[in-house]
Amino acid sequence: MEHSASCEFRFISKHRMMNHYYVKLKSCIESLNSDSLWFKEFDQQNSIGGIVMHILEHVKRNTLRLSDPDVIFAKGMEDTFTDAALDKDMLLQELERIFNAFDAAIDEAEFIDMYSIYHLVEHTGYHLGQIVDRAQRMTGRRYQFVQNGIHEKALKDQVDRDLKNDRTGC
Repeated sequence: MEHSASCEFRFISKHRMMNHYYVKLKSCIESLNSDSLWFKEFDQQNSIGGIVMHILEHVKRNTLRLSDPDVIFAKGMEDTFTDAALDKDMLLQELERIFNAFDAAIDEAEFIDMYSIYHLVEHTGYHLGQIVDRAQRMTGRRYQFVQNGIHEKALKDQVDRDLKNDRTGC
């Protein structure tokens, strides 16, 4: 079955968020203790947990827009780097819940605003890089995501398999 560019975009975005970013975020959070999640190297810096909360707010907003494209938010989210001081397990539960909601919403959405989803993917990738860098520095650990199968070729292979098996036609 031939798929449109917007259908392929949907599959690529979903898999990048779920099979790359979610997995990497989860791995970083799991490698830290609760105190490390909320640690700031200096006053003006955001904690890893604060950056995760910011990402989660962005994913939540885009998930809502997938089910209701007309939703309007009262204010922006530039300052949503909340130091919620959730313990690690609670943060991991929130991460899983919010990313799973996005996963379901992007599958069910009748309309995909490609610009917004592209921004979500790009924005998440940017902040994920900050988190990986800080977590590696704090733990002395190298995550070796590429060596562990989280790389572009694996992502493309998964997208191609799912597109081949797709019966919805997007």
